[in-house]
Amino acid sequence: MISNKFPLRETSAGKFEVTAPIWGNNLKDVSFTGKGIFDGAGEAWRPVKKFKITDAQWKELLAKQGSVLSDDGKIWWPSAAAKNGEELAKVITKTPGATIDMYEQIHHFLRPMMFTLSKVTNLLIDGPTFRNSPKFVINPKQITNLVIRNTTVYNPKWAQNGDGIDISASKNVIIYNTKVNASDDGICMKSSGTPKNGEANLQNVIIAECTVNEGHGGFVIGSNTDGGMKNIYVTNCTFDGTDIGIRVKSNSGRGGDVSQIFIDNIEMKNIIKEAVLFDTFYADAPVGSTKESEAAQHTGDKVPYFHDFYVSNVNCSSSETAFNFSGLPEKLIENLFFKNVNITSKKELLARMHRISFLKM
Repeated sequence: MISNKFPLRETSAGKFEVTAPIWGNNLKDVSFTGKGIFDGAGEAWRPVKKFKITDAQWKELLAKQGSVLSDDGKIWWPSAAAKNGEELAKVITKTPGATIDMYEQIHHFLRPMMFTLSKVTNLLIDGPTFRNSPKFVINPKQITNLVIRNTTVYNPKWAQNGDGIDISASKNVIIYNTKVNASDDGICMKSSGTPKNGEANLQNVIIAECTVNEGHGGFVIGSNTDGGMKNIYVTNCTFDGTDIGIRVKSNSGRGGDVSQIFIDNIEMKNIIKEAVLFDTFYADAPVGSTKESEAAQHTGDKVPYFHDFYVSNVNCSSSETAFNFSGLPEKLIENLFFKNVNITSKKELLARMHRISFLKM
């Protein structure tokens, strides 16, 4: 089995994950350069929802040896072990002191990321193509001084949980002249953990001259924001064909302070849903579901606080909705500054919120 080539790795007591094909920890001065291609063989791991693909593609999947369907026939799984792991994972991942033998039962279901270097000082990615990941494509964690440039990231639009670039709890980050096609979030900022000395775990980020095509969002924040974020600058980017252009999301239980976000000179085309979305009532969809849950994950603690966002010089030639705001009562979404924002849409504003402070300049 392909899962045997990617062993389980303990991340904390009683918690395990599948080791990524490109993995490293506690490193210094690391670079990936040149025009090579890294292919993650994601089709050997991922479930596929029938409604996301064509009839011809569905027939090709059904012909794959060893694959199985969900009980309702709407989800294709690469193996019975992957399918059965969905229900087992609900118990095993919540079991205190779970053993590696227990996690082996859900090995194929868990799926590895493709690129997950952690705790690196000075990391450069310049030139390669990363494609077809079992899960997220590039997910650097706790990096100090990270540059991603001249890089191509590709996951097909039907790939489950197929984020393009997820930057987690890192400092001093540049993403430049990079192209992303994703099945989930395109270029996404994440931050988990407890901020040390009041400093955000994710800060000082520049994203420039990048293009995002298919994906749930072009530039995305969240949903993990409990580590805090600040000082993020996004400029001269194009989002063409994404579900949402600018997507800011979190929910209580994993929310934190997110501020000093600057978004400028953005071109959006063919946006399927919202051009701009702020959501502190966000709910994840389970891997095996066919549509998103309506109930937010609401625990009452770690409430997200989105404030001091500056959005300017944005053009969107087409979208279903211009703005969508959805908020929790515990914290204001406040100090949102919009200047020279031009959006062509069928609907101007959707709002499901308790309180919000919205400033237009």
